[in-house]
Amino acid sequence: MLELQENIAKVQSATASLRRSLVDRAAREYFTTLDMIGSPAAGDFQAAEARVNAVLKQELLSADSMALVNGGTRLDDDDVAMIALSFDTISRPLRVPGPVAGAQVKSFTLALAGAGGAIGGMMLGAALMRLAYDMRDLGLAVGGPVGAFLAVLLMSRMARARFLTKVLPWLFVKPKALRGAVRSEHEKAVRVAFEQWLDWAVAMLAVLCLNKAAIPQAKTDKDKALRRLGKLIYLLHQAQAASLPVVAHELIQEAKNSGFEGLEGEPVFLEAGRDEKEVLIWSPDLTGRYETFGHISEGDRVTVERRAVVFGGQVVQRGLVRKVRDKA
Repeated sequence: MLELQENIAKVQSATASLRRSLVDRAAREYFTTLDMIGSPAAGDFQAAEARVNAVLKQELLSADSMALVNGGTRLDDDDVAMIALSFDTISRPLRVPGPVAGAQVKSFTLALAGAGGAIGGMMLGAALMRLAYDMRDLGLAVGGPVGAFLAVLLMSRMARARFLTKVLPWLFVKPKALRGAVRSEHEKAVRVAFEQWLDWAVAMLAVLCLNKAAIPQAKTDKDKALRRLGKLIYLLHQAQAASLPVVAHELIQEAKNSGFEGLEGEPVFLEAGRDEKEVLIWSPDLTGRYETFGHISEGDRVTVERRAVVFGGQVVQRGLVRKVRDKA
């Protein structure tokens, strides 16, 4: 566990510059998509999020980025594809919080509130000042501005109440364009979301690369060898009698190149009149390569009836040997 944590810490340090550049690019892609729309809706934010998610995955799973995560060692295409498939299977989607959709009062509503507050303030101020000091004109002068101020302040406060914005939607409006303070706050939240997702993604890729390095790889690729041999087998099946030796020789040569052993020298069918069988001196070391026909003791001379099939240094199928019977 400690080794895994140390490896993740090294990868995080090595990819610091890469992650910063990816955050900058992702932010540009995100806001470029939204700025093209002008007044984005909820679906537009999701489209921008999906666009950024695809860009980040493409950059992270590139050969150069994977080499950086793998400690500077480049991976072949098959390994990159395998890690990418595993990452897509376990990766969590990128989630970007939407902008704060604060409601504000419409300009016309705010103007009406100010006018109504001024009139109400003048009437109420005049009545109060007349009763208190018998100074009606002072009430009119002071009540108008104070009433307008209180009405505008009250209307602005009401815009913060979600219940009122739902009940009286015609009085309020939600800002649609990402401008000013709304855009600034949203950009901060977006960059934090990108940074958190990249930190998680790089750590997960480091774990996948480490697990891949711990798995022993085969020396030869049997699937590729079988595909190449399969093509030649179909050609051999469709070949004319005159061209059989040529196609068969190509098939044997391809088998040698793929990793099959024991195919040295000229094929028997190209050597006219040859019917001699290979003779060996039997030893216990040959039991892993050949089966025996009858009882054979150590030191006996045996003939190879069927050669062993060896692929990549491993015996796929054992051959068959028969003891040489001395003529009486």
